[in-house]
Amino acid sequence: MSDSPHGPDDAVVNDILADAILRGERSFGWVRMFASVGALVQIVFVFGPSWLQSERLNILYVVLGLTIVFSAALLRRFQSHGISTPLLVASLAIDRLSIFSILICLMYWPAAAYPGLARIPEIGFVFVITVAAGLRLTGRLAAAAVIADIVLMWILLRVDRWLNVDQLETTTANEIMVMLILAACGGLALSISTRSAKLVSRGADEARSAEQIKQRLGAYVSTELLDLVLADGSDKLGGKRQTVVILFSDLRGFTQYSEGRNPEALVEELNQYFEAMLGPIQDHGGVVDKFMGDAIMAVWGIPESQPDDALRALRAAQGMGVALKLHNENREKQGLEPLAQGIGLHVGDVVAGNIGTQVRRQYTVVGDAVNIASRLEALTKEHGVPVLVSQHVIDAAGRPTEGVEHRGTVTVRGRTEPVDVFSLN
Repeated sequence: MSDSPHGPDDAVVNDILADAILRGERSFGWVRMFASVGALVQIVFVFGPSWLQSERLNILYVVLGLTIVFSAALLRRFQSHGISTPLLVASLAIDRLSIFSILICLMYWPAAAYPGLARIPEIGFVFVITVAAGLRLTGRLAAAAVIADIVLMWILLRVDRWLNVDQLETTTANEIMVMLILAACGGLALSISTRSAKLVSRGADEARSAEQIKQRLGAYVSTELLDLVLADGSDKLGGKRQTVVILFSDLRGFTQYSEGRNPEALVEELNQYFEAMLGPIQDHGGVVDKFMGDAIMAVWGIPESQPDDALRALRAAQGMGVALKLHNENREKQGLEPLAQGIGLHVGDVVAGNIGTQVRRQYTVVGDAVNIASRLEALTKEHGVPVLVSQHVIDAAGRPTEGVEHRGTVTVRGRTEPVDVFSLN
């Protein structure tokens, strides 16, 4: 919908506003159609279905029948084509054509006790459709509808005084009161339209701002954990023992490489490297726990574990190798030295939860499995391989053989029990 005078010129806000208008029009359409059906049934029940009763009844049958047909057609158009200014104009026009046609019918073929247009109860329907125009959330269309109601009502009152002057019980004061009430309804409609549209636009702005904040936080906190915190609160992230797969990666020789280099350029290089590594990790369902200098710690199994966590972690490690190769090709084009990394993988029980103080907390995992994964990453230098994986990961992954080579048993510092390790090409 192109007419969005109440909100900022923003596609997201306009889309939300258009969706609110569309839902409102659908509701109006159903109410209008069922009200017309109810009125038609009541007239038929009271006066009978005969078309020979009176001209007034015949016109009422036609008006109500056409209102039902047009309302159904408009609902179908809203369903298939969404919202547009022509459809909104049609919806507002149907309301006025049906109500004012009924008033003309009652005025042109008056009953014996007809007191005048300004004193019949049916005049209340005009007030209703005038106020309802403000619920359309479109200020210019609502204003046009209000002006049309006031002009048409003034014309009908003049015509009524000319046609039925002999039997009218209304006074000039009655007519002035009707116009004042109608003007008040118009003012209310415009106020409703303006305020409602502003509320919808403000809500859309807040939703957009919240999404932007979420995206910014996503650079520091994993999307999965962020969604969990936003949905259930941080209290749901208390300590919990569970089995996870830990991946540690570290750049080799980066400390020496960074000596004497421009700090801003070095940070940019690290960010580009992290961006390249983040893709394979997230593509295979991993959660980046933290960045530590030039190292990455990723976890599979939080906040909830999956049966194939180990297999996905292995594929992520392989994907990181491919991503590093492409990243180095880009670095070569920039005249930069290639990077080398080591990756260690282990699976085991850890305690996962919010760790820190009331002021600052971090959701992380702690335990022996974390230490082993870190030690395996350090041992990749001694073994001259990019990836070392523990026997536990191989077993948990279903013992894949492609690209896996047994490297023997190693003693991990800080642990008495030796660990069987495999390289991953």
